[in-house]
Amino acid sequence: MIWGNFEKDRADLSAQYSEPHWDETSGMHAEDLRTACLQIERDTKGKSRMETKSLILDFILRNAQLDVDLRDFFPDMLNHDRLPFRIRGRWIQDLRRNELAEILKTHEAGQNGFSYTGNTDLSHCSPDWDAVMQLGFTGLLERVQKAHAANSKTEEQEVFYTSTERVLIGSIAIVGRLADAVEAKGGGDEKAALIAKSLRNLTVGAPQNILEAMQLSMLFRMLQSALEGEAIRSVGGLDRLFYPFYKKDIENGTFTEAQIRELFRYYFWKFYSMKVTANMPFYLGGRLADGSSGINALSYLIVEEYAALDVDDPKIHIRWYDEIPQDFVSLVFTTIRNGRNSFMFINDNVVESALVSIGEDPCDARNYTVIGCYEPAALGKEIPCTCAGRANMVKALLTVMNGGLDSYTGERVGTVTADPDSYADFDAFFAAVKEQIAAFLKGSMDLIRAYESYYPTISQAPLLSSTFADCVERGVDAYAGGAKYNNSSVVAFSVANTVDGLTAVKKLVYEEKRYTVSELADILNRNWEGHEMLRREILKKHPKYGNGNPEVDHLAAELVDFAASCVNGQPNGRGGVFRLGLFSIDYRITFGERTGATIDGRRSGEMLSKNMGAVTAMDKEGITALIQSVTTIDYKKVPDGTVLDAMLHTSAVEGESGLCAMHALLKTYMDCGGFAIQFNVLSPDVLYAAQREPEKYATLQVRLCGWNVYFTELSRAEQDELIKQCENASA
Repeated sequence: MIWGNFEKDRADLSAQYSEPHWDETSGMHAEDLRTACLQIERDTKGKSRMETKSLILDFILRNAQLDVDLRDFFPDMLNHDRLPFRIRGRWIQDLRRNELAEILKTHEAGQNGFSYTGNTDLSHCSPDWDAVMQLGFTGLLERVQKAHAANSKTEEQEVFYTSTERVLIGSIAIVGRLADAVEAKGGGDEKAALIAKSLRNLTVGAPQNILEAMQLSMLFRMLQSALEGEAIRSVGGLDRLFYPFYKKDIENGTFTEAQIRELFRYYFWKFYSMKVTANMPFYLGGRLADGSSGINALSYLIVEEYAALDVDDPKIHIRWYDEIPQDFVSLVFTTIRNGRNSFMFINDNVVESALVSIGEDPCDARNYTVIGCYEPAALGKEIPCTCAGRANMVKALLTVMNGGLDSYTGERVGTVTADPDSYADFDAFFAAVKEQIAAFLKGSMDLIRAYESYYPTISQAPLLSSTFADCVERGVDAYAGGAKYNNSSVVAFSVANTVDGLTAVKKLVYEEKRYTVSELADILNRNWEGHEMLRREILKKHPKYGNGNPEVDHLAAELVDFAASCVNGQPNGRGGVFRLGLFSIDYRITFGERTGATIDGRRSGEMLSKNMGAVTAMDKEGITALIQSVTTIDYKKVPDGTVLDAMLHTSAVEGESGLCAMHALLKTYMDCGGFAIQFNVLSPDVLYAAQREPEKYATLQVRLCGWNVYFTELSRAEQDELIKQCENASA
């Protein structure tokens, strides 16, 4: 029997990725596969790395073992042993030891203390899902072959075309191998026959129904992310991608709505079972090319089926625009109130303007996808490298207070800084902090450029490139500058810590004249020892970002404007430009561990402020004042994105009036120019109970930074911080 088995199958399928059962007769053992691939690398020494990688990928696709589970509608298990990752990792390590050794040494102090970092970013991208669904593997291959035949080819173009063709042909081969395996294992099983037939169809054309579209989506994700090595961080706009298949299947009777709902349960369950870092994202809604609404019947169905599963993964981005249907937003809010937190709202108006501001065509900006947590990129046009660099802004403040030294490492970092007591007034002090922030941002960009100049030798993406029309037309790989927009991103964070710290220095040194800058630095270097009263005064009595204070908020806006002027539009190393982001995600933990005590009242080693929010529990005037502060900033200058984490007490959003309140908050935030927002609806009592008896609250979900997690799986420090935020929201 094909249908009605999900509840019976879900428990067993949850272990398909963690406990695979490789068919020993279906291909080479991983050890033998590794030996053969290393031999290919040796045999092609001196040739293009693109050719080497394509030969390795093709060999794996044709020879790796398979695991087929007939309970699964979407077989995609290939025992590749992460070989391409291992080989690329070695290439990158060799690069660091040799060609990049000098520049890494130059920036060692900045990276040691996590003042700033710069690295490769091959983990934040998306194929052109429109092209994938419209063309399928065979259509992508035909397009590459046509361009190959038509173009006047350089040696590099010839290698690109032959390598891309090789990998696409290998991809078709693995789909056929999976179909064979399903047929062989299934015998005369009706479900196995349906799956095998659908797979077989994908070896000869584009998907024709929603099952084939879902199979193609899952297969392409596996082949690009797990095998090729360019991690897909969006499976696209599922409602707009799958709706034509859904509509046709319902009209033709190919599948019933109940069957399609069941397919989505299996589809989402696979993402849940993968345990992808920071969840597997997709988006819903947004404006279509003609400006009409992207919400359709499938949008509602997808939210309903996600909610019914009660899982923390995948995560769902809702592209908000003025005309978004209110009943759809109510459905999402109801789902959040019921404890399914995997939603983030992102503002189409702001995103489109932000992408246009760095040179993207308006039509490309409108057709954006959301990469990873909240980073927009033009679908099928842009390689955004959204997390290539990071800059810790509050550390720039600390460094100025310490005369140019990192208080954590004791090393000199950034730019030359004057005697901390030599600044005549706050404006001069703030100018020095800006100068240090600029140095951190420049250091990050310099490192990124250095890596990017070697991208063609360390990262080759024939499969991803085959979906980008510009790469195919130019005969240039996506990571060698073949996309229309070859951009890179630097994330500046700890905004609230920095603004609150600047406010404290202004008050204590330049207004009240109670301390010198160096005296405050000495207090911080002793981690507030002997000065707890001052720390409490700063925490409780000084103005704080997040409370609608115009003077403080203006300082935040000025800080962001300055960072944007340092980053946006600066040339990168791949023929594109840099984009500024303002999100902290889990950097706030790792960077916080290497950041000494800060003048906003934070102790050494503690977490830094989260995304665009206030320092934890420092927003005392409620959510409306917090929104007022956050939206003082011009997010059209933040093309790499950011988010506000909003905490709401359960009692504040109960019933129909609670839904209205949530609608009003969202609309206010978006109308005021906010970039993105995500909600936690929680009660401190429930969180305390979950700490006491975690076994009873194993499925309690919370939205954390940019992903969804189970509360009981967080560290105690992260749990305590959420409780503190929730209590603050209840006050």
